[in-house]
Amino acid sequence: MTDIHAQLRKADRLATITQRVGFALWQLQELESATAQYYVLAALATKGMGFEAGSRLDETAQGKTFGTTIHALRKAGKMPEALESRFLKLLGERNWLVHSSRSTSRTAVHSDADCESLLCRLEKIAEEARLLLKEVGSAAERFAISNGVLQQEIDRLTQEVLASWHDGNMA
Repeated sequence: MTDIHAQLRKADRLATITQRVGFALWQLQELESATAQYYVLAALATKGMGFEAGSRLDETAQGKTFGTTIHALRKAGKMPEALESRFLKLLGERNWLVHSSRSTSRTAVHSDADCESLLCRLEKIAEEARLLLKEVGSAAERFAISNGVLQQEIDRLTQEVLASWHDGNMA
């Protein structure tokens, strides 16, 4: 393979890697945000506290690290037991991705096999974040229903949010 072809192959690998890293981080951020919201809902919010107080709690929770939120949910007894080990494992993978994936995966740009290995790991991280996001959403919905919120109201609010996203009106 000529030098230019080798350089193009490295550039293609790097482009694919950075795209997958970005997607995995995107999925993790969605999960981190939803988990913080669930923590506020299940462990901190009280009936009748009002929108402003709830928003302040949410803002504070959103500013905490993912690990802090996971441990706070566990301490409050609000982490579904079946999900605890999955959250902890994903936390480790998230920390690897954010703090050391670049330094431990440098050879992925130079090697098809190493690149494929990295891409598989990134795909697993993104997929587990997606699956846990669904679990958190279901837990939040169960919590709301058990506290008197009607399914119809949840469905109505969901449709409003989706419509605002599609219209580009979501801040």
